[in-house]
Amino acid sequence: MLNALGIIYLVAGAACIAFYFLIGFYSRFGLSIQWIWLVAGGALIAAGLLTRAPVPRWLRYTWRTALIAGLALLAVLEGLIISGMNAMAPPGMDYLLVLGASVYADGPSPALTRRVNAVMDCLDQHPDAVIIASGGQGHSEPISEAQCIRDELIKRGVDPGRILMEDKSTNTQENMEFSRALIDRPDAAVGVVTNNYHIWRSLQLARRAGLTNVHGIAAEYTGPTLIHFMVREAIGIVANFLRGKL
Repeated sequence: MLNALGIIYLVAGAACIAFYFLIGFYSRFGLSIQWIWLVAGGALIAAGLLTRAPVPRWLRYTWRTALIAGLALLAVLEGLIISGMNAMAPPGMDYLLVLGASVYADGPSPALTRRVNAVMDCLDQHPDAVIIASGGQGHSEPISEAQCIRDELIKRGVDPGRILMEDKSTNTQENMEFSRALIDRPDAAVGVVTNNYHIWRSLQLARRAGLTNVHGIAAEYTGPTLIHFMVREAIGIVANFLRGKL
């Protein structure tokens, strides 16, 4: 019979697997690294079933230590992510750098739509800002993310001559590095427009790319997939750190 810890593991594992299907149906199973919830669920269920098994003590303690350390690191990283979620640049930016997100066959994803909404909401505060639409074309995307951003802004009345495009990047690091080439000077005031969970890492990468006067403009993002994106961001921070980019 399972003990209390085993039951906790099983419940947590089942919740992870249920969450995988919830966000899958919500997002057309198109989220990157969505599989982490299946892996986490499977690992927790296995741990629950093994709580009464004759597992070597060193292995049991190694698992528990790794789990506690991982959760502590996740808590610290989520604190950093949350710290940027209400960012709003001061008026008068020289550039508004809009980061791309997924494009569906029938238009922008909810994440990208909210980034475009955020640009439109703040244009009056930055009347002279040049808009940079940044994002390449993924293998399942009908057009580049930059092109989608540009098209959506033009539909809403933005002057096409005000929009520059960077359509070769494949990740946030490249968004910053390739967009930097379109900015006339490193001390230009740049407002980085992206979803709230993405602000902190984006600003760190912008500074590493050579931009010295950057500010976040957080596009609100809510809903069941927010938890996934926040966990994915934590993984992204670790990955960028290990590559020496943060």
